Amino acid sequence: MLKRVPHQPSLQIKADREGFVLVVPAEVSLEDLLAELRKRVMESRGFFQKARMTLDLSVRDFHVDEVQVIRTLLEDVGGIQLHGIRLGKNLQPFLSWVSGLLGISVKVMESNEERGELWREKEGKLREETDAGDAPLVVRQTCRSGTRIESPAELIILGDVNPGAEILAVRDIIVFGTLRGIAHAGIYGDRSAKIWGLDIEPQQLRIADVVALPPRERTMKPKRYEVAEIQGDRIQVTRF
Repeated sequence: MLKRVPHQPSLQIKADREGFVLVVPAEVSLEDLLAELRKRVMESRGFFQKARMTLDLSVRDFHVDEVQVIRTLLEDVGGIQLHGIRLGKNLQPFLSWVSGLLGISVKVMESNEERGELWREKEGKLREETDAGDAPLVVRQTCRSGTRIESPAELIILGDVNPGAEILAVRDIIVFGTLRGIAHAGIYGDRSAKIWGLDIEPQQLRIADVVALPPRERTMKPKRYEVAEIQGDRIQVTRF
């Protein structure tokens, strides 16, 4: 008697208001995933050319190496820009990677009551009042125009920072998406603070008392991510 082989769920590409969303299943191996993605992109290369795509990992664990090879395939084969990533409930793989970058422990409390948080939205500003001390603030959404977020320590954005949005942190800022708004790290004068992002295309960067505006033209795509930091008396963006 023949046994039915369970169907392995394939990746999905959906359209949304910001471009396309690539939904990656949990069960598919990276090799099979890349093979199918390459086939899909090549079959519709003209349709996807210069498109913006979000990587949806809501049911798959985050691995930075997987993200990088997917991003490279999209850019090299289809001319597609990966501009954001959506994560699911299991943030531990991502937080472990961020902890390695910052050199500190990063945790997310699931309940507002557990953290003692009070969120309020007033006059287009989004702020947090918390007694969590210097715990990093994690925001699991895109920061849209008019949004202002401040963190008493590190600030981690799991989404884009759109033009017109402003993010500020006492220490480092990490944007797991495209930074197009205003970012100010080291707001109390810490010149060792850094700003990390998948793509840094800001309206303005500030680290401590140093201000930088974006160049008029950007001809080189980052390989993995970009870091803005003070070198001498200027803010320099380095691509990795």
